[in-house]
Amino acid sequence: MIARAGLRPRLWRFWREYTRMRTAIFFLIGVVLIVAVGSFVPQQDTSDPAKVQQFLTDHPNITGLFGHLGLPLTDVFVSPVFYVLLGSLYIALVACVVRRGRALAARTFRRYPRTPQYWGEWGSWFFHASFLLLLVAVVWGKATGYQGLVRVPEGGSFTDTRAAYDQINEGLLFNGQHAGFTVHLNKFTATYAPSGEASDYVSNVTLYDGGHPVLTKDVRVNDFLGYDGINVYLQDYGWAPELVVRNPAGQTVFDGPVLMSDDTQRLGDKGVGDGVLKVPDFGYTVPGFHQALQLGAKLALYPDATVIPVLNPDGSIDTSQIAYGPGGPTPRNPVIETQLFVGDLGLNSGTPQDVNSLDTSGMQPYYSDGHTIALSLGQTVPLNLPGKGGQAVQFSVTFKALHQYSLFQVNKDSGVLLVYTTFFTMMAGLLAKLYLRPLLERRARSRRRVPLQLDARWTSSVSGEPAAVEPDTADEEREPAGV
Repeated sequence: MIARAGLRPRLWRFWREYTRMRTAIFFLIGVVLIVAVGSFVPQQDTSDPAKVQQFLTDHPNITGLFGHLGLPLTDVFVSPVFYVLLGSLYIALVACVVRRGRALAARTFRRYPRTPQYWGEWGSWFFHASFLLLLVAVVWGKATGYQGLVRVPEGGSFTDTRAAYDQINEGLLFNGQHAGFTVHLNKFTATYAPSGEASDYVSNVTLYDGGHPVLTKDVRVNDFLGYDGINVYLQDYGWAPELVVRNPAGQTVFDGPVLMSDDTQRLGDKGVGDGVLKVPDFGYTVPGFHQALQLGAKLALYPDATVIPVLNPDGSIDTSQIAYGPGGPTPRNPVIETQLFVGDLGLNSGTPQDVNSLDTSGMQPYYSDGHTIALSLGQTVPLNLPGKGGQAVQFSVTFKALHQYSLFQVNKDSGVLLVYTTFFTMMAGLLAKLYLRPLLERRARSRRRVPLQLDARWTSSVSGEPAAVEPDTADEEREPAGV
């Protein structure tokens, strides 16, 4: 019984410390630090998958360490550490706000003196209660909305439907209703600093609703497009070379842009793009085989290609081979290095495939040594395949045009209005705490310093001295400390 009696006060003291505002501040600092990590490190489902994979490849040790600690760096917002800190923050805030509010309500109903401290306590409570509602609004907005990523080449469009997004993350309470408007990318423009880094990039878009143009706008990183409660942000951009593939019958089996991902390891910013070409319906079967041929290719784009000499073993230049390297982000000499594969792309295996990767397990290189061919802008390269009677037949690959694409992030957040409202009430409570209470205290002190001006009828008829007057001590009373 003694041990049990001693445990209760300890638990009560722990609960009091756990639910104090200063404890909630420590939890908040942890949440803010994780949010900061998520802002600088590409995240699963919200960033370009190529950038996520690039980060994992470049930092295997640190990602493995934090993963073992329950904080995977590319998935911090669904990590156990984030959930524990966020849950602890909510518990501490709710308990603190309820306890303070109950104490203030009791003082109000019991008609405690309305001292400056009293009004300062109300300002503090409004601040903390509004901050709690602000966090609730953020979570509510995420739970009832969605966030999607979509890459759109110049001249292309996307419609706000679930199937249109390259990847989408819907909240648990999202009702599944998309707005259905269409965004058309008219033109993309990027300007570069002398260092090769982009100094500005802008996507000129037109929004259509019900087939009718509603507005045209330049979308930049810090200037989003908002419509019908949905915000469209420009997150990134890349190259989108347009390729044309014709089979041995002369039929066009592929004609469209290939969206390239940055290869920042080889050149800082937009100097190299890596992509994948997949042609499942090639429309040709090699004699002696029962399965129709499929075509695939790994592509490396150099917008401003430079020639790299290939050396022979003796140190002389091999004039029969040409290699290319990155020169810069400006498309002055676009070249695509293409490594061709033929066989089965594996699309019917039932396993989902990444659009940015090529499964070559069921394929073989077109050239036995796996070397690449170079495609210059506007160039068509004819290639041979085995035909009937031992005769070769030709197909072709053409580098038709070079465009760019925009990576848009589309957000629907139903809690934005509540976020703004709670922010203003939070600031009102903070201002009341910081300025109203000191103002009232100064006024109370000034009143106490003013000498009493008494009328003659209040003086003593015997001694002629002012009669004793009880001082007004209402402003000097201290309220219970509460919490």
